[in-house]
Amino acid sequence: MGIVLGALDIGTQTTTLVTGECVDGRLSLLARAETPTQGVKKGIIRDITAVADGIRRVREEMDKKLRVEIYDVVAGFSCGDVTTLVRPGRVSLLPGHLINEEDVADAEDNARAPEDPDAPNRLLQRFRQKYEVNGQPVATPLGMTGAELVANILELTAPRTCLDSLTSAVARAGLRLDEIVFSGIAAAEAVLDDRARDDGAIVIDFGAGTVDYVAICNGVVAAAGALGVGGNHLTNDLALAFHITQGQAEDTKLARGAAMLQPDLANARHTLRTPFSAGDRTISVHAIQTVTTERVDETFRILRDRLRESDVLPHVHGGIRLTGGTAALPLIAEQASSIFGLPCAIGVPGRNLATPLADPFIEEPYRHATAIGLLNWRCRTLAREPRKPSWLARLRAYIAG
Repeated sequence: MGIVLGALDIGTQTTTLVTGECVDGRLSLLARAETPTQGVKKGIIRDITAVADGIRRVREEMDKKLRVEIYDVVAGFSCGDVTTLVRPGRVSLLPGHLINEEDVADAEDNARAPEDPDAPNRLLQRFRQKYEVNGQPVATPLGMTGAELVANILELTAPRTCLDSLTSAVARAGLRLDEIVFSGIAAAEAVLDDRARDDGAIVIDFGAGTVDYVAICNGVVAAAGALGVGGNHLTNDLALAFHITQGQAEDTKLARGAAMLQPDLANARHTLRTPFSAGDRTISVHAIQTVTTERVDETFRILRDRLRESDVLPHVHGGIRLTGGTAALPLIAEQASSIFGLPCAIGVPGRNLATPLADPFIEEPYRHATAIGLLNWRCRTLAREPRKPSWLARLRAYIAG
């Protein structure tokens, strides 16, 4: 019998709770519950009470589906203010000394700066990057000799108030927060297999409020971050361009939006029904797609420039995976491929799953990548943790002396 896990993805538009069973480090998906999100903008919680109410609703729905109460969850987090920093940790070595695990641990410890409780930002996650021996990058330094060992650690930080608000909202909903994971890391955890991680791949999670990105090369996180833009910005652009309501703009985006112009629709018109005029209004599909294309184009170019600054793109040979709700936008994979100069596909969760995707995850699976990745992250974390003996095993050991 496995362990039932819960993962909470609080997006700008939707709050999702997904459950799965972890058996011997492998994940089986169980159920999903969703509710519209209130009180979140660009990934930042603005109303803790409203967010907590949403978490309660999905928890109650999940309890009915599983008839098993969920108490602990791992939660995803993203906002435009997520920052990254590479910290090097150095260890001096004696001549002829063979580098061992203790040396590596010392170098990694030296890379970890102590947290300042008064600092505006708080640590979100840390990841090992490359090692260096005498200034030369190596995959593993064990058994080598040199005068200096350097361990590089990538740190992700986020505003302290944002992380504290997430923790508070989960607690108010009656749940215990096991861990907070950057949403981009969770999406990568779901859609990138081991080969893609070794070859080098980028995951772009294009959500409603933020766009998260993660580059994994040679099996390590090479770059990560977030932009404070998302699918809602496409909607807002349409509302401003055509002087329509947000609801009308969202419907227009879903019906006719695209990430590239579609020549076969150049002369088509989109009918906009509105109670504020005597008759139906029509808008040029070409004009609609011009607006959405420009926003997607700008977003991808910003991401490309960031990854160029990190010197990541030359090491990416496994292409790009797109996840998140905006991955449904027609021609978005083609647009990403043209801008990055890399093959691009829509990301489908599959890593570490004991069984193939089925209902309710098989339809639009890219939308569920973050939540499934959170479960997968927690499942694999538990598999690496030393397992404590059960109370029955401890009792037997006590009786046996």
